[in-house]
Amino acid sequence: MIRGWTGKRLRIDLSLQKAWSEDIDQADLNQWFGGRGLNAFFFSQQLQSPVSPSSPENPIAFAVGPLTGTLAPCSGWTSIASFSPLSNPPGYAFTRMPGHFGAQLKWAGFDQCILQGKADRPVYLLIEGGMVKFETAGSLWGKETTETAVALQEEKGDRSMEILCIGPAGEKQVPFANVIHRLSWTGDHLGLGYLFGVKQLKAIAIRGKKPVTLHDSRRFLNLCLNLKDHIQKDRKISRLKEEGTFSLIGQDGEIMRKTEGRWFPSGSDKQWTAAYRKSYFSGKEGCFSCPVHCGRITQHPESYFGGIHLGKAWALGPQIGVYDWEWTLKLHRFCQAQGLDPFATGSLLALIMKGIEDRSCSEEGLDHIYDLLESGEKAYAILHWILNGGGDKFRFEIPPAFGNEDLDVLGDIISFCPLVVNRLNSMTVSNIIDLVYAATAYSLSEREPKNIVSNILQMESLLQNKEAFRNDASSRARLVDYPINEILIKEERNRESIGYEDAS
Repeated sequence: MIRGWTGKRLRIDLSLQKAWSEDIDQADLNQWFGGRGLNAFFFSQQLQSPVSPSSPENPIAFAVGPLTGTLAPCSGWTSIASFSPLSNPPGYAFTRMPGHFGAQLKWAGFDQCILQGKADRPVYLLIEGGMVKFETAGSLWGKETTETAVALQEEKGDRSMEILCIGPAGEKQVPFANVIHRLSWTGDHLGLGYLFGVKQLKAIAIRGKKPVTLHDSRRFLNLCLNLKDHIQKDRKISRLKEEGTFSLIGQDGEIMRKTEGRWFPSGSDKQWTAAYRKSYFSGKEGCFSCPVHCGRITQHPESYFGGIHLGKAWALGPQIGVYDWEWTLKLHRFCQAQGLDPFATGSLLALIMKGIEDRSCSEEGLDHIYDLLESGEKAYAILHWILNGGGDKFRFEIPPAFGNEDLDVLGDIISFCPLVVNRLNSMTVSNIIDLVYAATAYSLSEREPKNIVSNILQMESLLQNKEAFRNDASSRARLVDYPINEILIKEERNRESIGYEDAS
């Protein structure tokens, strides 16, 4: 009997309006584990050549890890892959999404869900009890993301049902449109809203009730409790709990780098973050099974909303020359409601606003924006112009979802929070090995995580038509030896691993 995993893949064909399940071999689970690994393996086996992002046959893959849906701390993330309109040229891409969707997918009985085809009219999917229903979404088409989520929850009589949906931007097939669930959590950097829009898929409503079967539930529980206690006592995590991701601003080289000619005046970065906490912070929110709750609920004159993190606030703030929180929050709320990727939106806004400033931008429909004095007001007007069909001629670079560091990839196949696993190093590779064994009975050696990561990166490189890993043994050797090997040495397994203790 498979434990930890479900051993099932859900296949959904929107063109045929049919759904079925497939078995995932135990050997494949042992080799690719979950999340990013299962997705790359599926694409490498099922598609012999790239597919256009606008093609009905372009798959969208969602996958979770063996610890998803359990008490394992910070294990609520979902890996997503497809051929993306944001790649240049369009090609295989992947991202990950925080929140609660992954746990529901696991409880519905699946490690992976593959969407293909295109509906002949707007639809939404209802996944419940291992069954899939294709429901008409004509009355939802045109609604903003919040309206859509609330309408579906009310229709199904369940406020806890997870709703993953697009807004008008996805319906209009804006390339950097996004999906949202729980009114906050997004899968960025992929153009996922565009892909839903092409398929005429308005939303996925999912509710699962199957518990995750564990190999050694008592040991697993104690490992989770001890690890949770360890995480909560970590000084860096305590700061993250208190300040959210804004606590990272002083140490985040990527965020603090000059972007499109804009950066903070000296010493004002702390004032910027303090202004949010003083005037707009209203509460915390967290992903499934997360003891940290780094998400922030925002109180704004127009409404309460969540999902504001440092990266998104930066993209719609200082990156585009907007230092007034009123405008940053208004832009963020607009992106949430319309279903726009805030990172890609920020990059495009920065490009257009720079062109307006140096008078090199002569796009039709932007004449009135030249006379606006406030940067936030300009950005807001440009966003409306984009949604009405402007901005197609602009080519811009999309910030990467994350790097390819070994520990980052390992966290992504297990579906752990990247902040806790990689950025703050509050969960060790040894912890992961211990949790995986207690959940699945699969005993990972200390070398296996390195080999799994190396193989996944090679598969992704081939899918992206890159040559880096094809016949370069030296590159593979470097990847295998660094940095997981160094991390394992530093961990001193006997002292650092969260051990087994009887609960009494």
